[in-house]
Parts: sequence; C-alpha cells; structure tokens
Amino acid sequence: MSDELDRAALRRVLRERYPFLAETDRGPQSVAAGECDRCGHEPRMVQPCGPPPAGLSGPATPDWALGRRCAIAAGVEGWCDGHAEEAAEAIAWVQALPPEADDIARLWWIATGEVRATPDATRRARALLAGT
Repeated sequence: MSDELDRAALRRVLRERYPFLAETDRGPQSVAAGECDRCGHEPRMVQPCGPPPAGLSGPATPDWALGRRCAIAAGVEGWCDGHAEEAAEAIAWVQALPPEADDIARLWWIATGEVRATPDATRRARALLAGT
C-alpha cells in the first residue's frame, strides 16, 4: 500500500458515516481547522458571535471558535444577545454529536488537506477506510 492517504476516499467514507460533517453553519466545515481557542484540547466546532470569552488559550482572532465542551460551558451567553435561538441550536447540536466526533473532525480536516496527518491519525484513517 502506498504511503499516500486516499483523501478523496476518506472524505467520502466520513460523509457517509457521519452526517454531521455536511453542516456548514457549525462543525468542522464552518470553522478554521484547529483546536478550541478556549481550552486548546478539542477541535473547534462552533463560532459564537459574542465577544471572545476570557481565558482563551491564545490571542483572540476574528475567527475564534470553541470545541464542544467549551461551547456547552459558554452557554447561550457565549453568543450575542440577538442570537439566543442560534446559540441554543448550536449547543443542542454539539450535545447530540457522537462520542467520536472530535476524532472525526480531525480526520475530516486531514481528508480536506487543511491539516497534515500524524502517524496515529493516518493509522486511524486507514483503519476506517479498510472497514468500508
């Protein structure tokens, strides 16, 4: 087997198995690839419209975003006053994600070429492709 990962096949399999990846208003397609700007430990999933919270893991950028647990912790207050309904929908959405959603988001970013694969992520991607 080639060392090259078949990213197109990985995108196809991920979309088939994980419908949440089709979302463009929230999820890995809606934010810049990377880790949560608050905790730095989980993939970015939602971009609240409120002011950046205190305690970001780095400087606030215009595209700051939160991972699942941090979005839930921020609550509706993490969004601006006029977007409470949008906030509640985003929070319900992240709460409904499957337990493996963080790994799937990272694999999605590898499949789209937004981040480079680590050896461990390449093994996980190949195992996912082999199971198809």
